This record gives sequence, structure tokens and C-alpha cells, in this order.
Amino acid sequence: MNNISVGVWAYGACSDRYVGDGYKSRLPLAQRIEHIGKLGGVDGIEITYPVDINEENYPEYAPLLQKYGLRISSMGVEIVCDKEWKTGSFTSPHREVREKTVALVKKAMDFAAQIGVEVVSLWMGQDGFDYLMQSDYRQQWEFLIQGLRECAAHNPAIKLGMEYKVSEPRLKCMVNSGGMALAVAQCTGMDNVGVTMDIGHAINAGENPAEIAAILFSQNRLFHLHLNDNYRIADDDMPIGSVHFLHFVELFYWLKKMGYQGWYSLDMYPYRDDADEATRASVTFIRGVESLIDRKLGDYSFETAQSDAPSKILEGLFEKIFEQEGIS
Repeated sequence: MNNISVGVWAYGACSDRYVGDGYKSRLPLAQRIEHIGKLGGVDGIEITYPVDINEENYPEYAPLLQKYGLRISSMGVEIVCDKEWKTGSFTSPHREVREKTVALVKKAMDFAAQIGVEVVSLWMGQDGFDYLMQSDYRQQWEFLIQGLRECAAHNPAIKLGMEYKVSEPRLKCMVNSGGMALAVAQCTGMDNVGVTMDIGHAINAGENPAEIAAILFSQNRLFHLHLNDNYRIADDDMPIGSVHFLHFVELFYWLKKMGYQGWYSLDMYPYRDDADEATRASVTFIRGVESLIDRKLGDYSFETAQSDAPSKILEGLFEKIFEQEGIS
């Protein structure tokens, strides 16, 4: 079974645009680690550099991680949630901002190598545009490719996973789909530039997560997974399986079929919920779907399915899942 990690932000104050101070008390990181460590079935945490763990405070948190048997699955880089990034990060028209971005990502890569983290995730939520006729798209593309290429060359052993998203905080994000992320990765010419695929972002983009994951995996660009759910309208970051049950059955079927060996990282934002319970529900769902696939879909044949009427495929699938005979 793949290891499961939890993004420590799930245990934050969970603020939104209406309740800026958040719906909860802001737990110190040590308490977040303790909460996650006491949960069953969780193997690690995901952090953001340098705001959570960095070179200076790592000696403080390393013993706590060891105590609970937790590893750091992936490390994001803070290039979004501060006003200094309002013009973008890699694609900012200001040279000093672009240079700071590249320097920060390189520093994060060095730290990742130091503590044994394989994937550095890049959510470039401020890179894009808000209004038409605002941006020089050609220049932005050049800046993005050049910046990513420079970072990737800094340490080819560290993977850079782009986390694509349609919008937010930019009204239109530049790296906005699985296809765009794949194109960017390939245009860098660097094997260690790929994708951190957020399933909620894929759903929000109108994608079929299993299809995109399969394509990215086939091109050796699926580096990391964020798991959550939403109602397609926004990035709700709900517990996995709360809305799109069959989508997740298909996703996990393909992840198993392809041999994905990376982390399943829970990226949740339980505004009015309990973070412990949201995590437990998600872990239960993941292990339940894995078991369902092993027990009931191990002999599934696409060749047989595609020879029938499309609805016959569904009938056969439902018969397997619900262990009942169809209507004769």
C-alpha cells in the first residue's frame, strides 16, 4: 500500500475571504505533528518551505517526527501567499522577483536533499493574469521555462512537481491544466520537472483525474499526488470521496494498474470540520477503495467492456462493486 501523508495546513486556522482570522485556533506546528502522529494509518506530513520547517528549526522538529514515525513526503515552496508575489513568481515582470523566486526554490531543493525529501512542489498560483490585455504571454512563457530549467539543473536528483490549478489567487493561472503542466515540463527539457497532481484541482478544471494521471504517469511526469474532493465549482479541499466516488474508484484502479509508488498526500482545508476526523475519513476511504479494487476489480477487462453497449459496462461494474446480479 502507498504511504499516506497529511498537509499540516489542515490543522491551521482555516481562514477564508469572509472569516479572515479563521474558524479555529492556530495550532503551533509541534501540536499539528502530534495530532497527525497519533492518528492511525498516517505515515508522514507535507510542509511548506520556509514557513513550516526550514534549516534553522529542523533540529527542533526532527525528534518529534522520529517519535511518531513520520516522514516528510513533499515540500512546497511559499511563492504565493504573500503580497510580495502579487505580480507573480517565476513570471513576474520584475527581474528582482524572478531572481528571488529561483533563489528560494534552489534553497528549498538544497534543504530537501539535506533531509531526504525527493519532491519539491511548486504551486504557482500568482503566475497568470486577471484581465485581458494585461500580460505579455510570450514573455511569461519564456520566464517560466527559463526559471524552471535553471532550478531543475541546480540538482537533477530533486524532482520539481508543478501543482496546476485553473484559478486562485490569480483569476486565470498560467499552469492551469494537466496538459499545460505536461507541456511546460517537456519544454524545459529536464527530466526532473513534472507534476504534483492535485485531484481537486483536476476536478475543478473539468478533467477526468484517472485519465490525466495515466497520461502523466506514462510520460514519467507524475511525481506526487494531493488528494481531496470538491463540487467542481471551487477548490473546496474536502475529504477524499465525499463527492466523486466513482471517479476515485477509477483513479485508484489506474494508479494500482500503472504501479504508482509515490505518496498519497491529503490536501484538505476543513473550515468548519475537525481535522482529525477529516483525516480519518480520508484514510478509511483510501484503504477501502484499495481493498475494493483488489477484491472486485482485479479481473476487470477493458477489451471485454468495450465490446458491449456503454451502459452494459456500467451494469457490470455496479454488479462487481455491489455484489449483486443485474436485472434480467
